[in-house]
Amino acid sequence: MKFRINNPDHEKSPYTGMTREHWLDAAQFLLDGIFSNIGDFDTPIYCPRTEFAVSYPNKNSGEWKTFAARFEGLARSFLIAAPLLHNRPEAEAGGFSVKEYYREHILRAVTKGTGDYMLTYRELDAMSGEKEHCFQHTCECASLAIGLWQCREVIWDSYTQQERDKIAEYLREFGDARTVPHNWRLFNMLILGFLWSQGYEIDEHKMKDHAQTILSYYAGDGWFRDGHRFDYYSPWAFHVYAALWNVWYGYEKEPDMAERIDAYSNCLLQKYTGMFDREAHVTMWGRSGIYRNAATAPFASVFFLKRHEVDPGLARRINSGALLQFIQNDKVFQNGVPVLGFYGEFPPMLQDYSCAESPFWMANPFLCLNLSKDHPFWTAKENNGDWDTLREDAYSSYVMDGPGIAAFHQGANGAAEFCTAKNVFHPQDDYIKAYIRLAFHSRFPWEDFDRRGAEAMQYSLQYDGEHQAQIPNIMLYGGVRDGVLYRQEYFNFQYNFQGLACMNLADIPLPNGILHADKMRIHEKPFTLTLGAYGFPKEGNVQTERRSDGTAQALIVKNEKRSLAFVSYTGFDSVEMKERTGVNAVAERSILLYGKCRREEYYEYRPYVMVYAVLTAEGREFTGEELFPVSEIKFQDEEQCGAAGPVRITLRSGRTVCVDYEGLEGNLSL
Repeated sequence: MKFRINNPDHEKSPYTGMTREHWLDAAQFLLDGIFSNIGDFDTPIYCPRTEFAVSYPNKNSGEWKTFAARFEGLARSFLIAAPLLHNRPEAEAGGFSVKEYYREHILRAVTKGTGDYMLTYRELDAMSGEKEHCFQHTCECASLAIGLWQCREVIWDSYTQQERDKIAEYLREFGDARTVPHNWRLFNMLILGFLWSQGYEIDEHKMKDHAQTILSYYAGDGWFRDGHRFDYYSPWAFHVYAALWNVWYGYEKEPDMAERIDAYSNCLLQKYTGMFDREAHVTMWGRSGIYRNAATAPFASVFFLKRHEVDPGLARRINSGALLQFIQNDKVFQNGVPVLGFYGEFPPMLQDYSCAESPFWMANPFLCLNLSKDHPFWTAKENNGDWDTLREDAYSSYVMDGPGIAAFHQGANGAAEFCTAKNVFHPQDDYIKAYIRLAFHSRFPWEDFDRRGAEAMQYSLQYDGEHQAQIPNIMLYGGVRDGVLYRQEYFNFQYNFQGLACMNLADIPLPNGILHADKMRIHEKPFTLTLGAYGFPKEGNVQTERRSDGTAQALIVKNEKRSLAFVSYTGFDSVEMKERTGVNAVAERSILLYGKCRREEYYEYRPYVMVYAVLTAEGREFTGEELFPVSEIKFQDEEQCGAAGPVRITLRSGRTVCVDYEGLEGNLSL
């Protein structure tokens, strides 16, 4: 299953060929896949499952989760169907009228006694566990509200007043009910905002409390902190749902709050473009990666605001490029629907709140289909932002202090690579692998941790006698100074930092990767410290080679499409490789290149700074200057161990970089 663009328009859309009609075709394509699993008109959207251990419902989930999975199938697929119906009211899928199917099944969902009844909040509360008070239904009710608004003239307006009242009463119960103290409060706001926009009375003080709470999560640079994390929930939830709330409610009832939402959304998009590569591809990062291209949704939702500053040609290019990234990849689909993974199925990236129908949230960018045909989003010519002018021997940086993110566009390979911070988790938290890495790369998805030694794009610390290696579980942000990004991470952090192993991180962007100068601070001995590059999928004709320029050792892995190199200058005793199974999101087997060092004596004066580079090339070999970007490294101390003072690194390009950790301890933020 793979989407094909018929009659692409490369004049208006030189990068993707995608026009408004092609977006409608894409919605039809996704619906056709969904409806291929529906045998008759009465069959609900409940997709065939291929994963049962993590996703729900499972043997450990409550009875109400079965209803939630069915509701996700209805409501999230409606996010695809609604914008299609707005433009093509007579659309069909699987031989059924899309309009009649959703009109009927939405009504059944809120009508007690029907086979599709989804249960009210009170009924869910009665069958749930003692500490369960918030339900997935709240999210799906918000999706229903969005869909009903998107195609209101086709479905919502076709209901009788009595039927609309029944749906409204069902939605109201979840809009008024308890919610979760993070992005979920937006779901309550959307439900109540939709009801108010349709003439129903709501508790306006309750609405104001939700809204002020959401605004209180704002961290700067357009980013909201969701719970205690920064991830794609800021762009695909906060900025999409807040924009709709403004249209339905905020502009009229809370203009001051609405004005702030406008400002925050425009602020986000000033630098958020830095997180998409030359093909406008999304990088696998954070939780809920199964939503895929939903990360581009603010480039559509911003045009519903009163003020929008982003270039519409760039906004469409990013939305279209990211959509094609997935719907043109046949690994994404199984049984007609997107699998639980990023490309193919990948259980290590799943969360227990996801079900087989959850990936339909990738429909969020389809909001663009509610923009008129003559809107600049559709009429402007595609452009590729700074990629159009970025030289092969250059890079561009996008620093976002609010969330602690530094993103880089790399001219030599067309990749987007970004470094994140401001994260803390329990040492055994399964989320660590999706958040706390030295960097994330658009061409190399993160690999699962196996805690048996070297890991991809993270330090792994193995003390002698301990069964399991330690992985850093907190990443602090030190800011960017003179072109160097500073961060700090600790192993096994729980309550305080006293005595814990620590790494001071310094990152220097390059046109084809990142040069790192990291300083270890590890008290306990003996230990083995390793640091891996990105995992390289073992696909095609994979080869490895070693090269040296006399001062550095490089280990390279490559196939027909790309090359990846780990280049070690100082700090590591050796550069090694190993093959791993079941940890890569692209292939079953992968190759990991890594540096390794060993320390045994408690107190000894040996190199403290690891200077190394992780580099990539697309469809070609590395040149000598690309592979070995450093011409000289000078430490302040006579022994050249990097014990104190700055590290001066001279690049072959002629640029000199001063890495200075002094004062980092006093400038860290979380």
